Amino acid sequence: MNIERIRQQFPIFSLASASNSVFLDSAAGTQMCKRALEASVEAAIENNANLGGHFSTSVIAEKAIGQARCAAAALVNAHCAEEIVFGQNMTTLTFHLSRCLGRSLGKGDEIVLTQSDHEANISPWLELAKDLELKIRWLPFDPLTYGFSTADMESIITERTKVVALSYANNVTGTINDVAAVAALAKRKGAMVYVDAVQFAPHGVIDVQTLGCDFLVCSSHKLHGPHHAILWGRLALLERLMPYKPRPTADKPPYKFETGSKSREAIAGILGTIDHLAWIGREFGACGEQTGKRQQIVAGMHAIVEYEQRLVQSALEGLSSFKGVHIHGYRTSHERERRVPTVSFTLESTPSEMISRHMAEQGIRLWHGHHFSPQTVRALGIDEHDGVARISLAQYTSEDDVHRFLSVMDDLVRIMP
Repeated sequence: MNIERIRQQFPIFSLASASNSVFLDSAAGTQMCKRALEASVEAAIENNANLGGHFSTSVIAEKAIGQARCAAAALVNAHCAEEIVFGQNMTTLTFHLSRCLGRSLGKGDEIVLTQSDHEANISPWLELAKDLELKIRWLPFDPLTYGFSTADMESIITERTKVVALSYANNVTGTINDVAAVAALAKRKGAMVYVDAVQFAPHGVIDVQTLGCDFLVCSSHKLHGPHHAILWGRLALLERLMPYKPRPTADKPPYKFETGSKSREAIAGILGTIDHLAWIGREFGACGEQTGKRQQIVAGMHAIVEYEQRLVQSALEGLSSFKGVHIHGYRTSHERERRVPTVSFTLESTPSEMISRHMAEQGIRLWHGHHFSPQTVRALGIDEHDGVARISLAQYTSEDDVHRFLSVMDDLVRIMP
């Protein structure tokens, strides 16, 4: 990919206030692309109306939401647009769906969680289990693979298991988990599979048909769009579930899961960000205008992955050269396909908060802490209150950004005891 052309699609890089900044914080939230911003503004100004009316602004607004649903279906390879539910964020959608699923669960039923997940895919299920007296079983963290262990999966997922909730990629270690293998076993045991794809979605091709899961959720603001989220669910399951909703709300999916007035501006922005991925496929993925949106998205993601893998390898090699730096995740070139470009590290005798503050003073934006995955940080043997420093690369990250970060790290290592 041509990094200059990519950056032209992100208005933040035209601002003087960002001219000295390096954005290595994408795992927490990406910068919005131009197409997402323009679509959101257009929805707010030109098509500002509630849905269901016969007048022009309402008709256009409803059409735009339908287009966004079709685009999201193409993003994850859904069978139809009716399998796409929009919501405020991944956490809220997961709380909502867990409660819907809970209506069919009873005392003693089991939910399997992993110790390498974000809390957004743990706490909703723990709360449900507490209320319904369900049993929680855990896939433990594996320090060798930097993700959940599959060694004892056969004994942990049992005939009593009703739901298996897991992440596609770990947001601390960057590990890409074998979702398809877990889903296959879960389906043999009769369990439903709920996948948090928030960290994976910006860095890989999602195909829910191949994965074999039942639900998958991702966040637009990690995908260069607005703060909103996408949930995919198998249509047969969505039709069967009984959501908590106002009585007048339609009883068919996806509408019965979308309570209250929709955030039309955010949903329009989701359409814009998926159009941006398709544009990358056409421009850099050898995918023509006549191909379908799914093919364009896939070609775009392949171009992004190839670019990001080269960058993350440079970052990993640079960090590995520093004395006292410990990388918590895969680090060698032959392992890079097993991770997303999210790299967590610690520096001996140096609090992670100090690293974060020093970087901020140099215009480098990164995060420290447990990153809402305290169990992962504890499993790594790290104090969860200070946690790890984390860089996360994106399609707009340049080689110069990586070199500048490594240069500041070099200075930091030299001055630390």
